[in-house]
Amino acid sequence: MSKTEDTDDRGDDDLASVVPSAMLHLLKNSAVGFFQTRLDGSYVFANQFFAELMGFDSVEELIASGVSAVDFYADPDDMRILRERNAEDESVYGHVLQARRVDGTTFWAQEHSSSVRDDAGQITGYVGSVTNIDNLISTQQRLKDAEASYRRIFERVSEGIYRSSLDGKQLRSNPALYKLNGYNSEDEHLAAVKDIATEWYVDPNRREEFKRALEENGVVEDFESEIYRHNSRERIWIAENAYLVRADDGTPLYYEGTVKEITTRKQAEIDMAEALHAAESANRAKSAFLANMSHELRTPLNAILGFSDILSQEDMVFSPEKTREYAKDIHDSGDFLLELINDVLDLARVESGTKALDIQTLSVRETIEETFVTLRPIAEKASVSLLNAISGDCNINADARAIRQCILNLMSNAIRHAPADSIVTISTTIYAAEDCVDIIVQDQGPGVPADIVNRVGEPFVTNANAKLRNSKNSSGLGLAITKSLIEAMSGTLTLTNGPDGGCQAILTIPLVAS
Repeated sequence: MSKTEDTDDRGDDDLASVVPSAMLHLLKNSAVGFFQTRLDGSYVFANQFFAELMGFDSVEELIASGVSAVDFYADPDDMRILRERNAEDESVYGHVLQARRVDGTTFWAQEHSSSVRDDAGQITGYVGSVTNIDNLISTQQRLKDAEASYRRIFERVSEGIYRSSLDGKQLRSNPALYKLNGYNSEDEHLAAVKDIATEWYVDPNRREEFKRALEENGVVEDFESEIYRHNSRERIWIAENAYLVRADDGTPLYYEGTVKEITTRKQAEIDMAEALHAAESANRAKSAFLANMSHELRTPLNAILGFSDILSQEDMVFSPEKTREYAKDIHDSGDFLLELINDVLDLARVESGTKALDIQTLSVRETIEETFVTLRPIAEKASVSLLNAISGDCNINADARAIRQCILNLMSNAIRHAPADSIVTISTTIYAAEDCVDIIVQDQGPGVPADIVNRVGEPFVTNANAKLRNSKNSSGLGLAITKSLIEAMSGTLTLTNGPDGGCQAILTIPLVAS
């Protein structure tokens, strides 16, 4: 007996009476499993594909085995759910379940089913179709795993990841990027950014450079820019790697890329450049110092050698007055040379930190008055009057010898530049709110040229244009020593031209804390 005839003997007569032969042939030979069961789950009809899904070689073998629909469902809840819905006259479409073969192995299936009723409306069984969707489920699982993997990378990577539109709208941002910009979520970040060019880059033209590089090359690597943290407007540095995404026809769609903050590295580069510049400046200053020092030493040495050479000539006869004049010139040159060497040594000790300072509480009034005792003979000799115009008194934290040296240097410098019969004034201004006091020395001399006013205080920078009638020329070391000493006592030295002419030197030093 043929397989078809045997199948017809096992329930096909009922189907043949209601299903056209062509349709019955289609059911039997379809690549979809079809079945019909009785109420107890035993199979009335199955096609070859369903039998093979269940692990049988033929329909006859399936039906003869006594296997029922109860054995088909790996999870009994799936059968219960389906039959409850079928009992309510509901046809179920696309229910995904795990099915069990006769050997116990499982596969993923999709079932469509409905109930079969008799003339009285009673359920006599169920019919349905089953499709093997193992490949579909496997593909979906791979996609799900891949999505989870990329999601983990997107959310946990330390670099910012973004997608932006061609016109500068933020389309996607991962946690690293929206946190870099000061936001708590991607939605908050995307809603805030309207135009990346004007809102993100410190230089708004930078976005155009970024776009141009992408359009020309398709990618950019390590594209460094200064940007704002979008929410706080703090300025930071970043490096971008990005590419232009195009449609299949080549139409540009959007940009995707990564962002890494490099502020620390950039600051290190800036600091290194500044350090290099400072080192080069220091080297130039050292060379200038040595050149100036050589010149300053050579001048009095030449005078000493020249006058002593004249006096040592045996065939020359000098009057006592001329001899005294030459001797005085030699003494003055030696005195200047000694003063210069002492100044250089003082400056070296201050700037190297080897000159120890004894910081104590001092009265400004007493300190200034003590300097007048020393300076009055020098001023009288130069025909310059000294005016003590300090108002009130205050206490400062300073080294007694150092602060007196600072005041003496400034006053001596003022006397040196002051014209005959002029006045050198010292005054104070107390700033209680700022906890400091200004000690101001004002002369009526020619003032300081604008091109060097900010450099006075550097070694050998002097007011070369001034005619110093009252003394020999200055090397400029006195002001350099003053500047170094006052800064060692947490103060500052400022030189300006006074409002009514002359030079105004200001020592600013902290008051004793009250």
